[in-house]
Amino acid sequence: MDAIRIKNVRKRLADEQDLLLKSLERSQLAADEIKLEKTEDEGDLASISHDRDVLYSLHEGGFVRLQMIQKAIEAIDGGQYGVCIRCEGVINDKRLDAVPWAAMCIACQEETEAEHASSGMSLIGADAEAEL
Repeated sequence: MDAIRIKNVRKRLADEQDLLLKSLERSQLAADEIKLEKTEDEGDLASISHDRDVLYSLHEGGFVRLQMIQKAIEAIDGGQYGVCIRCEGVINDKRLDAVPWAAMCIACQEETEAEHASSGMSLIGADAEAEL
């Protein structure tokens, strides 16, 4: 991968990282506001519980993606960007264009997901990558 493309990918990852950090901060503020609400109405309690669950899921998914982005930036800095962490093969450029934080080639990603699915586990955030 040429230096200009690497520079552009790193900027894209850094921008995505900044957006995620801001989003996670907003989610935390919203969760803090929900914690402050006190009510004895069962409907309100159910709504508050649902809102907390939704915010937790968004926060968790965003945090996982943030970790993946940070690992991709580290891979760029270490000269390993675009190399599958499982088979050490080259990750397709189209895949990296769509998911610049992808750590595995499509074949290894699919194998990993199949292994986790057969064991009853699922990968957080991997669903979006599997479509690529």
